Amino acid sequence: MTGLSSRFIRVVLIPAAVFQAVVFGGAYGTGREIVEFISVLGPRGGLFALLVVALGWGVIIALSFELARLKRSYDYRGFLRVLIGPAWVAFEILFIVSLLIALAVNGSAAGSILKDQFGIPALVGVGMLFAAVVLLNYFGRRLLEESMSICMIALVIVLAVYCGLTVTEYHGEIARAFRDDTLGGNWLTHGVQFMLYSAAVVPVLLYSARGIETRGEAIVSGFSAGIMGVFPALIFHITFMARYPLSLAQELPTYWMIGQLAKPWLMVVYIVVLFAMIIQTAAGLLQGVNERLDAWQIERTGRKCTATTHGAVAGATLLVSMALASFGITALVANGYGTVAWGYLAIYIIPLLTVGAYKVFYGGSLVSVQAD
Repeated sequence: MTGLSSRFIRVVLIPAAVFQAVVFGGAYGTGREIVEFISVLGPRGGLFALLVVALGWGVIIALSFELARLKRSYDYRGFLRVLIGPAWVAFEILFIVSLLIALAVNGSAAGSILKDQFGIPALVGVGMLFAAVVLLNYFGRRLLEESMSICMIALVIVLAVYCGLTVTEYHGEIARAFRDDTLGGNWLTHGVQFMLYSAAVVPVLLYSARGIETRGEAIVSGFSAGIMGVFPALIFHITFMARYPLSLAQELPTYWMIGQLAKPWLMVVYIVVLFAMIIQTAAGLLQGVNERLDAWQIERTGRKCTATTHGAVAGATLLVSMALASFGITALVANGYGTVAWGYLAIYIIPLLTVGAYKVFYGGSLVSVQAD
């Protein structure tokens, strides 16, 4: 492997794959989030909102990666201690709540997808998710990052095929939608809302930035991840305009649009890739938990947790999230998820853009916090 290809993998491919994998699972992959936040603004308004999302994600990820690099803090506990001191505990509380919701929602989605599309019992789908996530966390970060990179490439290919088929068949309708549209709607607010909604996971994904060595690489990595995070949304938004505004009324707009193409094979391939991405979402979030536990264990004993511990933590957390979902607690907590998002804004985004930026540009001396 040449130095250039190695640099591309560690600076561009891995961080982008990790970020895209974690944000794509669930409602994003079905197109529902894109309709609610982006396409509802109309053809042109949606594009402006996506530009806001891409730039916002790029700034937040790049700044977080650079602060993590300077302070050598690649777990969210160490990173937040640098950023907000003892208030890092508030982030952990919010993250635990969000994690349990996300795992429960993704587990339910995995079961429903296989049941609805292939007739596989939902319990089997949940079991497949459980086994895959535990194995990925057991074998560790490198295997997880490799699997995420493969899934990202597969997703890009599938979306490119889907977009090509849709544009070929509906190019007139898409062009008409953009031509007849007048820029309206509060695209800035919608873009910022969607961007903040997903950016809260960045501190949990800092393990993907361990290969970054310079400020320039942090900037390239951050904006590459932001662009790749937006790429599926851009494809969805453009293709949804083929049947606009009817596409906005669909509960699962991506499935509905693929169905309009009358290509059953494409639906099967997309569902398989989406299921794989849901696995990556759960495994990626739980890897952040294991990185946090490793940092704590290194402080105590000088050694990381074992692979068995990593797998056990992943399995136990999944079991708790599934139990909460079965009791209906997830739905109750999810009703307050907007409040959780505002909490992330207060304890992560605002401090990052103020205190974090100051530390990066004016107080960025190297401080060794933990070993890799």
